Amino acid sequence: MTFTARAAAATAAIAVLLAAGPASSQPGLALPGRPDAATDKFATMDKPARRAITVACSKEADDQGLKGRARGKFRSACKRDKAAAAAAAAPADKPK
Repeated sequence: MTFTARAAAATAAIAVLLAAGPASSQPGLALPGRPDAATDKFATMDKPARRAITVACSKEADDQGLKGRARGKFRSACKRDKAAAAAAAAPADKPK
């Protein structure tokens, strides 16, 4: 196959892919939200508290030498657990 034939084939393949992209998408299709978005304690915390938890979880991940996907999963679980613990402890701190 010569260079011009390869270029023509590549151009045709790109044109087909570009034309098929919009046709295969479904307008109005919304991705589902996170199932725990309503009960996410971390998202409802104030910014300094979230920052402290994030820094603590990042330090723990560094200490364990985690990288990539394992680090992300660890930090996510760590933040969720620490936020739940902080939310559980917060009502006990408030006087009645």
